[in-house]
Amino acid sequence: MQEQKSERRLSVGDGIIGMLNAFVDPVGTAKRIPAPLSWLWPVIVLIVVYVVVGALTSPYAISIGEAQIAQRGLPPEQVETARKVVHIIAQVTPITTPVFVLLFQALFAWLTVAIGSVAGVRAKFRDVFSLMGACGLIVALQSIATLIVLRVKGDEITTQEQLTPPFGLDIFLQNIHGALLGLLNFFSIFEIWYLVVLTIGLAALAKTTKGKAFFAITLTWVVPLLIKVVQAMLQPSASG
Repeated sequence: MQEQKSERRLSVGDGIIGMLNAFVDPVGTAKRIPAPLSWLWPVIVLIVVYVVVGALTSPYAISIGEAQIAQRGLPPEQVETARKVVHIIAQVTPITTPVFVLLFQALFAWLTVAIGSVAGVRAKFRDVFSLMGACGLIVALQSIATLIVLRVKGDEITTQEQLTPPFGLDIFLQNIHGALLGLLNFFSIFEIWYLVVLTIGLAALAKTTKGKAFFAITLTWVVPLLIKVVQAMLQPSASG
């Protein structure tokens, strides 16, 4: 009864504070998850960040696309058509990116609830979705850091590898490509930070152990890791 009363006292402002706490105090975030609309504020921030960052990085995507077109040796008429497609994709991507991010967030929240139930982790979909959204701001922060690095370096971007600057162990290694690059690039300081706070936050939210919480979020990082590795294997390297 006392817990129910404390939940009723949570305000909309508590949801915003909880979202911001995700960076340093995931337990505090978990305590504020029951606040009204706590799921909405991370969604709004994520949409704004990915739309703005996507729009600012679209010139790099166009540069990569045109470089790939030039390497194919297409006839002039096909080159013009391919360029139009590249520009259309670059314009649409900033809008579609946050949509896919939120869809995957909803999917992973559902999977976390499903897998967690096997290990005795009791949490509602709405609460897990809210927590993932708040913790997801850390991943969004990586996209901002990526944009800053690209702007500061000012190098011409012609490959996907150049579009993903190193924020993990790959920063200490040179001339790595393919699956190894994808693996090391995935486990950036931001990804590790995200997984740590998400694990701690879920453990606090479900009142369970951190080991069970980490087990529940397994697919949250395994699936993106596999996608990242496959993409890295298919992408041409910066050296040719």
